[in-house]
Amino acid sequence: MAVSKMKKLTLIAEGSKSEEILKAVQGFQEVEVRDVFQATESNQWVETFFGDYQPENNQENVQAINYRIEELEQAIRFIDHHGSSKDKGFHLQRKNLTLQQLEAKFDEAEFAKELHEVQSLEDRFNRNLEKIRELSDEESKLSRWQYLDVIPANFASAKTNVFLGAVDEVVWEEFKSDIQQRETIYLEELYRGQTEICFSLVYLKADQALINEQINRFGVVRYQYPYKELPKQRLQAISKELNNLYEDQKKMAVRIGQKRVNVEQLEWAEETLLARKNRLMVQNSYIRTHQLFVLQGWIEADAGEQFQQFISELVGKENVYLELEEPTENEIATEIPTKLKNNKLVQPFEMLTEMYSLPNYHELDPTPWFVPFYFVFFGMMVADVGYGAMMLIATTFVLKTKILPRGMTRFMYFFQILSIPTILWGLIYNSFVGFSLPYQPILSTSDDVITILILSIVFGVIQIFVGLGLAASENIKAKDYLSAVSDGFAWQGVFVGIILAAGGQMLLNNQGLMIAGVAIAVLSALAIVFIPMLQSASKVKGLARGAYNLYGITGYIGDLVSYTRLMALGISGGSIAAAFNMLVGFMPPIARFSVGILLMLALHGLNIFLSLLSAYVHGARLQYVEFFGKFYQGGGRPFAPLKTEEKYVNIEQKEK
Repeated sequence: MAVSKMKKLTLIAEGSKSEEILKAVQGFQEVEVRDVFQATESNQWVETFFGDYQPENNQENVQAINYRIEELEQAIRFIDHHGSSKDKGFHLQRKNLTLQQLEAKFDEAEFAKELHEVQSLEDRFNRNLEKIRELSDEESKLSRWQYLDVIPANFASAKTNVFLGAVDEVVWEEFKSDIQQRETIYLEELYRGQTEICFSLVYLKADQALINEQINRFGVVRYQYPYKELPKQRLQAISKELNNLYEDQKKMAVRIGQKRVNVEQLEWAEETLLARKNRLMVQNSYIRTHQLFVLQGWIEADAGEQFQQFISELVGKENVYLELEEPTENEIATEIPTKLKNNKLVQPFEMLTEMYSLPNYHELDPTPWFVPFYFVFFGMMVADVGYGAMMLIATTFVLKTKILPRGMTRFMYFFQILSIPTILWGLIYNSFVGFSLPYQPILSTSDDVITILILSIVFGVIQIFVGLGLAASENIKAKDYLSAVSDGFAWQGVFVGIILAAGGQMLLNNQGLMIAGVAIAVLSALAIVFIPMLQSASKVKGLARGAYNLYGITGYIGDLVSYTRLMALGISGGSIAAAFNMLVGFMPPIARFSVGILLMLALHGLNIFLSLLSAYVHGARLQYVEFFGKFYQGGGRPFAPLKTEEKYVNIEQKEK
């Protein structure tokens, strides 16, 4: 249970075998390809033996695959969103496959044909939509002039003009009054909207100056009638064309829906292209000539023999030379990745370490050390038998019946494990979905609040004590023995001394125990102050640093206060659940067993979500701030093997 030991892999083969070997490396999923063109001591051989070599520029190939992937994603979305709902969608069912099985089923010609058909449908569908939008917009504008019974261009004469316009409804009456005072101008209202009035004017050309003055004065918007037919006739033509387009869209929706059976094929093609893209992305990290293929990478030491066997089976042992060697100190310091290695119980909790920061290659993996505490803390904060049982049943059912993405599988295992302490603490508090079970609780959330508070702080003291011990252990491993005392053992001594002194004075009334505790605490405090002085070239600066370190005891008080949230969240969740039950209990019998049931489901659903979220977040915070801060540095680079995206399927090394 630690950071995996890594080895540097060197793989040499004929240039013609490069693609086959890359597929094998990707199918193994546990080899990170190393960039041999980095300017490091370990890559000097590249300059010596391949000084004139230039990696191929694969940007165009990557862009071509990206474009193809975008086309596939667009086609899948189009079928999902626009196909007839009567037709069932057949998405690629997640399964476990090898990379060889994935690529063997990929028929590029068939896929290209299917994609072209979907794209043709999409183009036609979108053209229809655009035409519908244009006609609908035209219909909306023309409907304002539907009562116009002349075509302005035909009605105008040598002495008269026709004007169509729109004016704001606020000034309409004034505009109308001014126009109607002129006997030589005919005004007709054609459309009245909420904010504007559309009208027509027939006037003598001799009155053009007057008309222009009125237009400018009242802010009239001129409308140029563009058709050679009356508005009613044009509206009828638009309506007919729209009906034809709607019918065509319905037929196309059926055809698109029929394509849903081919979505699986498109998703399979996308998964395959994503795998090819990932191989192209590392193409500038290895050497490939017509004669020679040289690849280096990082692999777990324990997986080296398995990889040799794996690649020999796929490529042939005689076709590849493979060497594993220990990393150099320079490689460890600058480039080696971090991969955690824990048992199945601890593995789901690795995601919390990853969210914070992975350990350095030589650093302690904190995951197995915080798991017992997180296990207890989470259960203490949720603490309900019913909620825990629902978590256990739901996660177990999903894990047994579904093949999930690896990240989701780990998340499910995470909550499956945490359902156990939730049930155990629920039994301790005697809480079952806010109700009490028929026995006396070991700890009552109403009567034993102080006891639960003290227990929370005790758990905090234990975890901090363990964190200080790990800090000392890390310093001893680095052969920094004085820091092991000042940063670890001495602080443990302060805690032990305070506990002994307090216990001897307040609980046991033992003066000797109290004096021993004070002595231990004082000696430990002196070690914290004076050891930095011994380590520093400047004794004054060292003493000041030691005094400042001792001042850090105020931070430990804050750390211990943080653990009181274990009590607060545990009590609040149960109290809220009980309040919900009481609320429904006040309802009349008929409402209680109808609306009340739905209300209970909704309220308890909200409470379990908030309880789990709070326990997840605050449990992680206690680890990150109060525990990791005592001993953990982090900063490791995540192990990034050449693998597939696993968007639709999980890739296994061998067929199961």
